[in-house]
Amino acid sequence: MDGFRADPEELRGGASGIQKCLNPAKDADFGALNRSVEEFGNLIVSGKFEKFCDTWDVAVGVLGERSTDLADELKRTADNYERSDAEAERLVSPSHAGR
Repeated sequence: MDGFRADPEELRGGASGIQKCLNPAKDADFGALNRSVEEFGNLIVSGKFEKFCDTWDVAVGVLGERSTDLADELKRTADNYERSDAEAERLVSPSHAGR
C-alpha cells in the first residue's frame, strides 16, 4: 500500500461484494405468491401486489445493470492503480536513475 492508501484488492473485494448483494433479490419469485392472492379472490390486493412485482422486477434489473457497471469500474480502477504503481516504481528504481 502506498501514500494514497488505496488497496487494489479492496477495490476488487468491493466489486465482488456489490455483485453478490443483489443475488438474493434476483432469485425472488413473487409469481406463486401473486397467484395464491388471486386464488383467494382479493383483486384489490392482487392488482397492487402485481404492480409491486412489476416494479420489483424493473428495480432489480436496473440495480443489477448499475451494480455490474460499478463493479467493472472498480476492477478497472484496481488494475490501473497497479499498473501506475508498477510504472512509478520502475521510474524511481535505482537501475533507472542513471538514464
